[in-house]
Amino acid sequence: MTDIPVLETDRLILRGFRKSDVVPMTAFFAGEESRFYGGPLDEAQAWRRLATYAGQWLINGFGEWALESKETGDFVGFCGPWYPPDLPEPEIAWALLPEHYGRGLAAEAAKRAIRYVYEDLGWSTAMSLIEPANEASIRLATRLGASFERDYLDHGWNARIYRHLPPTRFLQEAA
Repeated sequence: MTDIPVLETDRLILRGFRKSDVVPMTAFFAGEESRFYGGPLDEAQAWRRLATYAGQWLINGFGEWALESKETGDFVGFCGPWYPPDLPEPEIAWALLPEHYGRGLAAEAAKRAIRYVYEDLGWSTAMSLIEPANEASIRLATRLGASFERDYLDHGWNARIYRHLPPTRFLQEAA
């Protein structure tokens, strides 16, 4: 079994998923905001998505983390590297439950996740796939220093690849 590292930021704990995360994940994937993450999904599909995120750690040795508020202990979203076989390369993904928007939590989690893949996994590059209509994620990617690289189409899903700063620049400028 792969040990999932627990990381921290000022306000978040990035940890492995737990059974108790199914309820907030199901609520997230039932909502309209989940359209940028393959939703809306019913309860069983949301459970499968959580299991997929958790299973990435066993298959790839890395994966997304559940995001837990240090202040409340609540599950607030998920973030991290993942690499299903239909992507052109591993990506850094992030999502927050809507009630946690606007506080900078996604940026905080994404910075820590990118730092992890560069420092601990030795990645030489990182990207994020973002749907053109997901303006909030595009703004976050550009705030992190990423730039639009190209359009990407896979299984009828339109996305754009945003390339993050290379490791040295990211660690100097964004981390």
